[in-house]
Amino acid sequence: MGYIGNFPTALPLSSNDLNDGIVTTSKLANDSVNASKLDETDNYAFTGTVSGAGAWNLISTNEITTAVNTVEWTGLDDTYKVYVAVINNMQLTGDGGIGFRIGDSGGYKTSNYRYTGFESVANTTAINGVGNTSSNRISLSGSHYNFGGDTFESANLTIWFYNLRGTSGHKHFLAHTSFVEAGNYHAQSLYSGRLYETTAMDRIQFGNIGGGQNMDTGTFSLYGVSQ
Repeated sequence: MGYIGNFPTALPLSSNDLNDGIVTTSKLANDSVNASKLDETDNYAFTGTVSGAGAWNLISTNEITTAVNTVEWTGLDDTYKVYVAVINNMQLTGDGGIGFRIGDSGGYKTSNYRYTGFESVANTTAINGVGNTSSNRISLSGSHYNFGGDTFESANLTIWFYNLRGTSGHKHFLAHTSFVEAGNYHAQSLYSGRLYETTAMDRIQFGNIGGGQNMDTGTFSLYGVSQ
């Protein structure tokens, strides 16, 4: 049916023209709500993946079920500039040190690792410094205190890998370890270091490298960090 009379001038809707609840969630665009509309004091439950700057993105998890000397991650690519390894409840079959190497398709680098840091233990207030300017790996324990190999003497650690895929600048590392040492005291180590190398790396090897001890339990997860 046609309109009789003068057609009214169109006017935009105002907030007063809409009753509360008349616009459903399904009618809203995905980007219609921004940070200014979120109450940062509220709790929010997310069922999907939260991405963006600073997000930790799980790449893979290795669960040790039989004793192995090393754990490896390969195939690292340019998706991330920063990688983080998180190791939970790792136990050795005997007292020993732990370390890691990085490498490329030609194999793992076995020289030119340089690192500094400290180790401390609960039964003394002494801080024991660590330094090495020419090593075949980055050590995370063993300079002053070994990881204990008795039952329940476990280790937990986080290792940050910077610029692994870069071709300018060296490869840098930062590792913090909480463990029970061979004397059954709680201990920690904090190490930072670098590999004097500008080739892009695509793999990480972790374990009692060059030693005779195996890891018989532990959860090993690798994350890529968004920037």
